[in-house]
Amino acid sequence: MKSLFTYLTMILLVIGCSSNDENPTQDTPKSLIITSYSPIAAMAGDEITFVGENIDVSKEYTVIFNGITSENVQNFPSEIKAIVPQNATTGEIIIKYDNKSLTVGELEITEELPLIITSFSPTTASPGDDIIFIGENIDLEITYTIWFNGIESETTSVTETEIVARIPEGATSGEIKISYQDLTLSVGSIEIIEELDKLYGYLSVDGGDCEVLKIYNLDINSGVLMDEIGDFWNSGCTEVYSSNFYRGANIFVFTYGERWTQGEPYYKKASIINLYSGYHGIWFLSDAADFDSSILAANDNKIFYIYRYYDGIDDIYEIRSANLDHSDVSTLYEFPTDFIYDIKNSGFLPSTNELVFFTKNELDQPIFMKLNVETSTLTSYNISETYSSIFITKTERIFGVKSLGGDEHEIVEIDKSSGNILSSLAIIPTREVQNIDYSLSSNSIFALLSQSRNNQYLYKLNLNDDTSSTILLDEQNTHKDFYGIYLND
Repeated sequence: MKSLFTYLTMILLVIGCSSNDENPTQDTPKSLIITSYSPIAAMAGDEITFVGENIDVSKEYTVIFNGITSENVQNFPSEIKAIVPQNATTGEIIIKYDNKSLTVGELEITEELPLIITSFSPTTASPGDDIIFIGENIDLEITYTIWFNGIESETTSVTETEIVARIPEGATSGEIKISYQDLTLSVGSIEIIEELDKLYGYLSVDGGDCEVLKIYNLDINSGVLMDEIGDFWNSGCTEVYSSNFYRGANIFVFTYGERWTQGEPYYKKASIINLYSGYHGIWFLSDAADFDSSILAANDNKIFYIYRYYDGIDDIYEIRSANLDHSDVSTLYEFPTDFIYDIKNSGFLPSTNELVFFTKNELDQPIFMKLNVETSTLTSYNISETYSSIFITKTERIFGVKSLGGDEHEIVEIDKSSGNILSSLAIIPTREVQNIDYSLSSNSIFALLSQSRNNQYLYKLNLNDDTSSTILLDEQNTHKDFYGIYLND
């Protein structure tokens, strides 16, 4: 038999157990655990993501970066996001919540990624040319200013990999710097070649019921008209056949047909303006002239031209020379009477005293001809191409324009010895290349392009880096088309 004490003890235990079942002990809140965070290096304004466990979206978490509190913190079920505050420095990251502090690691604060220029080209250029800077960390939201030896330039385009800037007028050789956000980066040196050449153009205008050609100086980069240099007046009000500028003789010249009274034959005349001396002369190229006569070249104050006349039996073609005032006229070569070549593209090689011209023979075979003006020796070479325009430089390089059919033309360099193509330089998609010229100071080819009657363009090809530009020329109100655009250095 159990004792009374034993029964009382059992009753107390039962009562005690019943009381505990009705008021159980509450669970302790689980502590925040951060398993990882990224990135581990960042700049002010970057977002840091903390991945972890036991994140309570209803709680307020304070994220502190080496003593600087982030003002932008967001909670999610499995992560906390915080923006690195301004003025934050490298050091510990602490997350505070419920009067607790959790150190989660260190963050390295980096500077803003610096602009890096790995290369630029070309390294030799002229005012108006574009320079391309290839680099890293280029920000499209940042304004970059490029300085050429202290002269501010225009930035024409910015991408994630390159900055393009145009060399300003007045820029000189020296250091290139790029400035942005109170920073300045030196990227190297460039050689600026002063554009010694001046650009001229002929414009046809109406005056006194006759056609007048006005000569203007043009902006070499934009083609905008600047100063009027002079004018040619076609007194007979008849068609102008050709115009050109001959550097060796410093003269502008154009040829035209004229008749004084109805029923009389046309006369071929030349009008000449010497750019430096101011001489302006008009003289006959031929009597009762034919439209095919033309000036071939000019050199050392002499003009070389085709002279055509009728001797009563046949048409006679001669190559003649004359001084600028039309004195000292002499015949250099007389072609056979069956000569029917159409000589249009021509020039002069001073080193060999040779007139050169590209034409076709009676079999329609393209030929390259040379006439030594001292010995009157004519040589001829069969070639494979014809050219709508050629230009001979001071250094005796020959550039030509070859039609590719349709609207495409090819600019080529021609061997001055054989007349054959040395190399292809560029292809131009245009209806007509009216004439071509060359700038020695910038090693650039200029051309006058025509798409339609009132749309003309100035084309520039830089032979240093093969870059090109095409600029639409203004119709200049009352002016008609350009007859030609020429350079003078």
